[in-house]
Amino acid sequence: MNISENIHLLGGLLGEVISELESPRLFEIEESIRALAKARRGGDAQAEAELRKRVSQLSAADSRVVASAFAAYFDLVNLAEENHRVQLLRQRESEAFPQPSAESIGEAIALLKQRGVSSAQMAALLDSLSIELVLTAHPTEARRRTILSKTERIAELLDLLNRVGLSAREKRDAQNELRAVVSSLWLTDRARAEKLSVTDEVRTGMYFVDSFFWNQIPRVYRDLEEALATHYPDLTAPRRWLKLASWIGGDRDGNPFVTAPITAETLRLHRGLAVENLRRDFQELGRRLSVSSNRIPPPPELLAWIENRRPFPKHVEYIEKRYATEPYRLALALLAYDLGEASKDDMTRRLLGDYEHHALINVEHLLEPLRLIASALPQSLTQNSLQTVIHKTEIFGLYAARLDLREDSSRFNAALSEVLRALKIESDFEALSNEKRVALLERLLDEPTPSLAPNLGVSAAVAETWSLFKLIGRADEIYGADLLGPVVISMARSAADVLAVLLLAQWGGCKTLPSIAPLFETIQDLEDAPAVLEELLACNFYRRHLKTRNDEQMIMIGYSDSNKDGGYVIANWSLYQAQEEIAQVAAKHGLRLTLFHGRGGTIARGGGPANIAIRAQPPGSVNGRFRLTEQGEIIASRYANPGLAHRHLEQIANAVLLASAPKSAEGIPVRWREALDSISQVGRRVYRGLVYETPGFIEFWEEATPLDEIKRLHIGSRPAARAKTGAVNQIRAIPWVFSWMQSRFNLPSWYSLGSALQALDDLPLLREMYEGWLFFRALLNNSEMSLLKADMGISALYVGLAKDQGLAQKIFGEVRAEYERARETVLQISGHQSLLELEPVTQQAIQLRNPYVDPLNYIQVETLKRLRGLKDQEGSEAHALREVMTVTINGIAAGLRNTG
Repeated sequence: MNISENIHLLGGLLGEVISELESPRLFEIEESIRALAKARRGGDAQAEAELRKRVSQLSAADSRVVASAFAAYFDLVNLAEENHRVQLLRQRESEAFPQPSAESIGEAIALLKQRGVSSAQMAALLDSLSIELVLTAHPTEARRRTILSKTERIAELLDLLNRVGLSAREKRDAQNELRAVVSSLWLTDRARAEKLSVTDEVRTGMYFVDSFFWNQIPRVYRDLEEALATHYPDLTAPRRWLKLASWIGGDRDGNPFVTAPITAETLRLHRGLAVENLRRDFQELGRRLSVSSNRIPPPPELLAWIENRRPFPKHVEYIEKRYATEPYRLALALLAYDLGEASKDDMTRRLLGDYEHHALINVEHLLEPLRLIASALPQSLTQNSLQTVIHKTEIFGLYAARLDLREDSSRFNAALSEVLRALKIESDFEALSNEKRVALLERLLDEPTPSLAPNLGVSAAVAETWSLFKLIGRADEIYGADLLGPVVISMARSAADVLAVLLLAQWGGCKTLPSIAPLFETIQDLEDAPAVLEELLACNFYRRHLKTRNDEQMIMIGYSDSNKDGGYVIANWSLYQAQEEIAQVAAKHGLRLTLFHGRGGTIARGGGPANIAIRAQPPGSVNGRFRLTEQGEIIASRYANPGLAHRHLEQIANAVLLASAPKSAEGIPVRWREALDSISQVGRRVYRGLVYETPGFIEFWEEATPLDEIKRLHIGSRPAARAKTGAVNQIRAIPWVFSWMQSRFNLPSWYSLGSALQALDDLPLLREMYEGWLFFRALLNNSEMSLLKADMGISALYVGLAKDQGLAQKIFGEVRAEYERARETVLQISGHQSLLELEPVTQQAIQLRNPYVDPLNYIQVETLKRLRGLKDQEGSEAHALREVMTVTINGIAAGLRNTG
């Protein structure tokens, strides 16, 4: 079936389910509202008035049903579109003489070969290759895990129904189950009954690791091996170059619910998943490798390994007796047994220091016999199942994904300040200048650790910070270095911020000090980042610390707060320049630099096509090493479908390989840089003029968006704001972007771009930059997506909710005018006739979706109006209206395929 047939099938099923489980009357109301929305889009002025009237007449119960119909429709349409993309990928692979698909690993390796990259150069690139995806619990996934599991099953059934050769019975059974799952989806509450706990978020993250990454990442390893075998047969792929990390359960920044016990439990869950999955894989592999020693004698080293394991446990003795001539199976049974024993380890108590530890297995213990087996058996037996298990063991180890630990610099500094005051070393550490703090920290780091109480800390906050470093020390001592990622310091502003963390770790008992990744987020911090790194590298203690870390330095850059601080244009340009200069500092000092990109889902938070974004990085800033966050709804949209998960992973790898290839030393023309300097400064001034300097703007934002209802959603454990204040700089970037997206302004992703570009007043130069500079082209092309998803006509409905209509209309007039400027100027520069002209499929999808998204916006505006008019915000009527709000928020997010 083609995509239209799939959408018709799913839409028809949904209509039947609504008629059966709700009523034919409600289905007819939904259909009439859809028809009016479509007519409104077609220019029918009367349809707009009638649409408002119909929506205003709906009861809360009827509004919930109608909104649920559109939300469920988008869930299903998204699945049909994903299925269509997978079908296209399969068609390309099944061609008689398939070429490597665009943006694949095969294409990247072939291109590098064509460009004259030698084996020695390729070997150097492979030696440095390190790509790491970091899962975060940023609250942008508005759907419950229960909903995700149902849509996953619908996707599987849709894929089954699209296969050729199904019998009539098989097709009928699949259709019946599809109807049942759609019915179950309809009857399942879209809203969570209570706020997510941190452990809930951890389990959701592990669900994606288990269901998708566990099987898809090894496929990408095979892609690289096959491409090298074709083009560089003398080279072998690196053992562990694409891997996972997580912030979920380790990200303390602004989340008081992430504590040392929670982090310890998170690590236990990580280990539990990896150990159980490997145990299952080893057992299955043992059943497959029933190779007789009479046919292929095992190598002496494997026999010696087996003998050294005697006496066997009873379970393994049984296997030995029953399969006496199958030593490969016996070895795998022993490994599965070891993993079973490892699963009994009470990791949480060990990490919290409740009892002493004993020797534990490590990854090499598992890999040694696996490699011996691989060396003995023919390739036909090892290239799939055995090699896949080896890859999984190397990639995921015993912890599935290493856990980063993040905290705000102010919290670390406050904790250290209190400790120094208690020790009578310094009465007010935080008040010292950066130079004095650095001098003090360098001295203390080189001195013996003072005598400290086991549970140091006067305040609860300091005690918790102290517990964190105790946990880091025990984790490294008991389980090794692979368990934890770096300590990420949010809002890092100075070398002292980094040295303070090292001192806390040293005094906290960490025998091996952790890697530190300062995170630079605001425009000013990004400008200062290269100087901060230089200052750090001037510290003798820090240079010695880096030597223990193979001279590897990670620097994180933040896309969300920089955008919120200065707007779309200067945020992107500041990020670009910071990467350039940081890379230059690292190269000067001989460091192996990894830039860690804190990207979100929307364009305002660094989203957009990943392949282009990576290739548009400054030359010399990637060098085979790339780390990025995968946040919220982006995890599901990119990885919930196995075929698309593989595609996205290979696109990332393709871009990193191409961006890391040896290049000529051509720089960006000075006139282009000067132009973008000028553009970004105008953009910053215009953006801050609206957001930070317009009196009443905060109130306008709160009233003309569903911000308050977004804050109430049970989609994350972290509070929506850093402090109880209405200031823009205190609200989290996610609700900031989420609220503007829901109300269709999409303001953070384009505002000030039009004024900034027009102020340069040099269209030929801008067109030259667009044609010749991938970074600038990506900047404008991404804005086209944002502008197309924005809709000032729908935004006007939300403006009508503001109390001060005089102020609201004034602000909206500026926003609408800037939107028109941005749209007109971007099209002039690109030469496109319409937004997203280069992506006609996406363009058409957005245009086709609008008549289905619009009713959700109309219902949301009406619901907000009713909610705000209630005296009792916690009564039954308010509860019913908030159910409608939750459904509309889910539906709009699904329709636009974006939240925050």
